[in-house]
Amino acid sequence: MRIAALDYGAKRVGVAVANTEIGIPFPATVLPNDLEGIVRWLQQEGIEHVVVGAPYLMWGEAGERVQEVEAFAKQLRQRLSVPVDLLDERLTTAEAERRLREGEYRRAKREQVVDAVAAALLLETYLQRLNTRR
Repeated sequence: MRIAALDYGAKRVGVAVANTEIGIPFPATVLPNDLEGIVRWLQQEGIEHVVVGAPYLMWGEAGERVQEVEAFAKQLRQRLSVPVDLLDERLTTAEAERRLREGEYRRAKREQVVDAVAAALLLETYLQRLNTRR
């Protein structure tokens, strides 16, 4: 099954993709935050399951951003005929930044790919939890 993770942002949405049989997520792209364009991309790529990162506050409460993400996920569910799950994504962007700095990516390049790398970290977590349940 092809699964995608979305790292939602006000301007951009990072996307990572994995095949559950292989289980290795990879950063795919960064899309403008345009619902129609995101839906079109997911359909063109044959995505069968979507995971959207929900940025809970450090103490676990849902802040304003989580409400935005929940509304976004609801719109995806209405447009797509595939499951759409939410997953706590605390610190994925910070971890993605750290890894890119360690990889000696220049700042301009980091800014271009950090959202997709954060989505890959989110998808990695989701796949690990999925495998633990099996």
